[in-house]
Amino acid sequence: MKDNSFLPEFGEDDVLSFPAKNQPLMFRVGNFREALKTAFRDNSQVRYALCEILKSQGFQVDTIGTWSEYNFYTDGSWFEEGIGCQSLKIGAKGWQKGKIKLKVCLEFIPDASEVEKIPDSSNLEITEPESPLDDLRQMLNQENQH
Repeated sequence: MKDNSFLPEFGEDDVLSFPAKNQPLMFRVGNFREALKTAFRDNSQVRYALCEILKSQGFQVDTIGTWSEYNFYTDGSWFEEGIGCQSLKIGAKGWQKGKIKLKVCLEFIPDASEVEKIPDSSNLEITEPESPLDDLRQMLNQENQH
C-alpha cells in the first residue's frame, strides 16, 4: 500500500474554495496539503489537530466565525459524505464543483521473518495424500502374501 496521499491530482498552487456566509474561504492546495500532513503525522486526534494546524497557518477555523459550518471538532461530514467546495486548477477554464473528503486507512504489515515463504514450484515433489486406510491395506496385503 502506498503512503498517505493528499489531493495528488492537484498542483501546489491550485486553489480550493469553500462556500461561507459572508465570502468564500480560499486555500492554496499546497498549504492545505501541508496542514493535512502535519495533522496526520503529529497527533492522534486528527480532527482537533487539523483544526489547530489550519488555525496556526492563518486559516479562519473556529466555532464562531465563518468556518463554523465546517467545524472539525464536531462535524463528521469531513470523514463521511464530504464537504462541498470548488477547485480552480492552473490552466483550467474555470471553477469545478465537487467535495473534499478525508479518508483514513489502517493497515497491518506482518514482520518479514513471520511471512510464510512459498517454495519454488520447479523443485516440488508431488505426493499422494495419505489415507487412514493405507495402514489397513498394507496389513491385508501382507497377510494375503503369506
